[in-house]
Amino acid sequence: MSIYDADNESILASSDPGLLMSLILSAERVRLAHLGDEVYMRGLIEFSNLCRCDCYYCGLRSSNRAIRRYHLGMAEILAKCQEAERRGIYSIALQSGEISTEKEVNFIAGLVSTIREFSLRNGSPGLGITLSCGELSYSGYQKLFEAGAHRYLLRIETSDRELFQSIHPPEQLFERRLECLDMLKDIGYQVGTGIMIGLPGQSYRQLAMDLEFFARRDIDMLGMGPYIPHPQTPLARSSQPGISDSYTTTLKMLALARLKMPEINMVVSTALQTINKEGLIMGVRAGGNVIMPILTPEEHREDYTLYTDKHYKSLAQLEREIGLAGYRLAFNKWGDPRHYYTRMGLSYPETPAAPAEIRTASQFHT
Repeated sequence: MSIYDADNESILASSDPGLLMSLILSAERVRLAHLGDEVYMRGLIEFSNLCRCDCYYCGLRSSNRAIRRYHLGMAEILAKCQEAERRGIYSIALQSGEISTEKEVNFIAGLVSTIREFSLRNGSPGLGITLSCGELSYSGYQKLFEAGAHRYLLRIETSDRELFQSIHPPEQLFERRLECLDMLKDIGYQVGTGIMIGLPGQSYRQLAMDLEFFARRDIDMLGMGPYIPHPQTPLARSSQPGISDSYTTTLKMLALARLKMPEINMVVSTALQTINKEGLIMGVRAGGNVIMPILTPEEHREDYTLYTDKHYKSLAQLEREIGLAGYRLAFNKWGDPRHYYTRMGLSYPETPAAPAEIRTASQFHT
């Protein structure tokens, strides 16, 4: 079978190792032509594991009483941001469970504003700021954007409505997730979403449709990783069959997404690196161009349990493995997705643009 005469569903279902390597080589060529050999960094600070949601797959689910809840203070988070800047990581990702109060929105807005202020005082272009805090109101997203955040990650988990509802409680609606993605795009964020691969009941056809969903939504950033069961969740006890090899299928999904969307940013997930020791190397070769070094304080890392047995790697180890893949880490750069600037009709900046400049440009071009 050739990748040029097969549909995506057939490619994903194929067990032909030659097809896999052909796919990866094709993705590499496209990635190098459009994005070069740099791998961007997002220093990940998991600042809170409090969550209002009760998703059936997630260890942070509100009904899980077996984990120790925490919330970092502003001083702790700022110290980690300063650490990132010292190490040449000029973009951070602030992640939490889904927040539920206006007070928490205000806390994050104040945090984002403070991060921007202190990093600019240090003479740097400031830190690029990505948020991942779940479904909020339009005004909440707007407030965080105006504070200085310019990227937002909101994973759809699956673009199939029935599968989505099967892994979430009834009050969490597929339509609401779509509305939130629309809000983020309307405000002017660089918008990211993503899925889990290997969910119980998931099919190759659904994954092929996910790729169509990403393209149709014209997303800027994509995160895809294998589903890893958490023992304290209902989904871990599911007996529904799914796809047979989530690792290989994730590599194929990365490669197919890169071929379909050459200029987006794609994360090589920690989950992919957790289930296979070659995950980072192969994920980068398959088209991933973003990694997320974990900066969460060590005393809380085991408390942020989306799934179990998460692997943690030092920056030196990440740099070494990326070098083995034939690529290089991009220090002292924001690493914005080129697709965002193409979508907005803007020239890609050689140096980071301030959030106010991004906001003005996005409002002008919409």
